[in-house]
Amino acid sequence: MPTRLLRILTGFVATVPRSSPRRRRRPADRQRARVYRWEQAVVFPGRDGLLDLAACRSLVEAVYRWAEADRAGTPGWAPPRVTDGRGRRHACGSREVVKLPRWARTAPIVLHECAHGLAADQHGPCFVAAYVALLERFLGMDGAALRASLAAAGIACGEARYGPAGRLELRAAQAGRSPTKVMKRSTRPSAPKAKTS
Repeated sequence: MPTRLLRILTGFVATVPRSSPRRRRRPADRQRARVYRWEQAVVFPGRDGLLDLAACRSLVEAVYRWAEADRAGTPGWAPPRVTDGRGRRHACGSREVVKLPRWARTAPIVLHECAHGLAADQHGPCFVAAYVALLERFLGMDGAALRASLAAAGIACGEARYGPAGRLELRAAQAGRSPTKVMKRSTRPSAPKAKTS
């Protein structure tokens, strides 16, 4: 009886399908919608002229030569590949490749995708800091005005500086100084104080 039971159990176990490995979930992209609204209101107006793919490639190369100046002349260094994004509805960018459908070939969108390749936090504070630095450097926009509009929109912006080694350095905002936290605190109605006798 025990051998029969063992055969039945092992046969059952062998036929149970294995579960697929779990995918690692990406952390939530909490600022994405706010960043997109801010771009529509502040960055895009008047800067919607379409570029050809060659101009997009030149801009991406210029961005990475500036942001990675310490490595740009070394053997093996190359900027991300720029593809035409054929069949895509959205633009996307990383350190390896920038994919640009025809509608996305404007300077601000190319810079947005380059910022994704420079910062690993989706639309977080480091990404925003990189994006602002690129808008200042390559579109001549006023950085102080951009940061003020980000604070007004409740978007956390980290710090970007061009380091002594010739490389763009990014840092998330210091704890307690995030514009998002400041906005949440200032827009909440204060509770009435209880009277004490």
